[in-house]
Amino acid sequence: MRGLVLVIVTQALVSASPAQLVTASGRIGALRVDVSTQTGIVAAAGRPDAERTGSFNGSRPYRALGYGCSMKRSAVTWPLLAQGPFCRTVFFLDTRGAGRLGTFFTTSNRYREGHGIRIGMPTSTAERLLRMRVVIGCEENIYLDKLTIAFAGGHRGRDGHLIGGHVEAFALHGRRHDVGVFDCL
Repeated sequence: MRGLVLVIVTQALVSASPAQLVTASGRIGALRVDVSTQTGIVAAAGRPDAERTGSFNGSRPYRALGYGCSMKRSAVTWPLLAQGPFCRTVFFLDTRGAGRLGTFFTTSNRYREGHGIRIGMPTSTAERLLRMRVVIGCEENIYLDKLTIAFAGGHRGRDGHLIGGHVEAFALHGRRHDVGVFDCL
């Protein structure tokens, strides 16, 4: 019986991987916007569930690598192309810029921000950790250099800040190779 418990605990430790750090300077673990290529992304994140080449919402041409994908649209996914597939994590490579990582999007709890911000965290906790308030504008976001932290839920307070809600997504934008798939994010 002890051997069985040891095996189960060991397997759980092996399968549990630490969350990848997403930084305001443009890092996703060992990857970097404007620098990393498809080879590096696949080495770091594994084979994508879906890949598409195209453009969306008037963006620059890109190659998208999607993880956690489905053909069903949902509030926690982003489309690789207008008709899908829809993925929780997407790495957008700028096809005009030697295939460099230009834009990154995720709603996956596999990623965390350097102040401890995680997907699903209450807005008030994220605001306290960042020492910033979410002010509702085009969307409910906090901008940290290249990183956008997006919020959902809650409602607008009288002074324009978000009351309630939670962290919904992280998006990184490269300076040279951002493909422009997001309007406000």
